[in-house]
Amino acid sequence: MLGKLDKIINVGIADLKVGKSPEVLRTTLGSCIGIVFYNPEKQIGALSHIMLAKDPTGKDLGKNPLKYGETALPLLVKAMEEQGCSLGTYSARIFGGASMFKGINSSFLQNIGEQNILIVKEFLKSKNIPILVEDIAGHDGRTISLYLDDGRVLLKKSGSEKYLYKVK
Repeated sequence: MLGKLDKIINVGIADLKVGKSPEVLRTTLGSCIGIVFYNPEKQIGALSHIMLAKDPTGKDLGKNPLKYGETALPLLVKAMEEQGCSLGTYSARIFGGASMFKGINSSFLQNIGEQNILIVKEFLKSKNIPILVEDIAGHDGRTISLYLDDGRVLLKKSGSEKYLYKVK
């Protein structure tokens, strides 16, 4: 539930935003992945919306590094560091990675969600960032809202919604 002081910050496709209480970071996901970082002591969080695990052509990384997991994830860590949140002071929650292209005869399109999930999990493991909650894969899109006052995430999926409160 939004309070009077809550300010919604929409995170677009191939985007990354940082906020602090009482702000709310929100994005909508299909095969894309939303990676949520949250520091409960400082009430600071970040949300990255990645489209693809890697740049398939190798030509777009410089133009839009937030589009790809391979470049967006280090920038997400850097964004938290710039807010005074070092590794070990925040955890992750991941959402999305759905198989949204059923029936299309393209292994690339059918595996986008799977590849996105894989790169995110590998990166977080390499940085020892714990994943507290994940709602990934399947065939449903999702909308997530990170409330920075207490770190809860509102997950809307398949016509229902629920709050996820685990932050430590």
